[in-house]
Amino acid sequence: MPHPSLTVSAAAFWLLAFPLGSLAQELVVEKHEITSAAAQRLVESCVAFGEQEGSALAVAVVDADGNLLHFHARQGAPGAAILTARLKAETAARWRRPTHELSERVDNNINRAPQWIGDFPRQGGLPIIYNGETIGAIGVGGGGDDIGCGETAVQAVFGGSAQTSR
Repeated sequence: MPHPSLTVSAAAFWLLAFPLGSLAQELVVEKHEITSAAAQRLVESCVAFGEQEGSALAVAVVDADGNLLHFHARQGAPGAAILTARLKAETAARWRRPTHELSERVDNNINRAPQWIGDFPRQGGLPIIYNGETIGAIGVGGGGDDIGCGETAVQAVFGGSAQTSR
């Protein structure tokens, strides 16, 4: 059995050599997340865009893991638009890229095209990137200019502090 003072000395050495603050910094990563309030504002902005176009669209905003934060479908939105808005947002969050890029990969049979059950690689899903980190995604269905709607909403809510592509 080690001598008690040796054990205390070894512990003191480790605490002095590797302070808990620096150790914690090596073990924990700070993660940015989109807030529920931001998700709601994104949807409201996109719905306003759709109203100007006269589109009966559906909009979904998810967090970086693809979990639904906010959703709205305008009256008259087709069932397919309601379903695909969420799928587009989830796909953009999972792949960390706009779904129209993924659509091109699928259409051209390029390696590393989406293959997961639930992916929907069609235009209208955009990741929301803040300081180089995907914090969520927006998906728009049935809006005509789905990409423009998502980009306009991200710009309206985040200004220049977030983008929809790297």
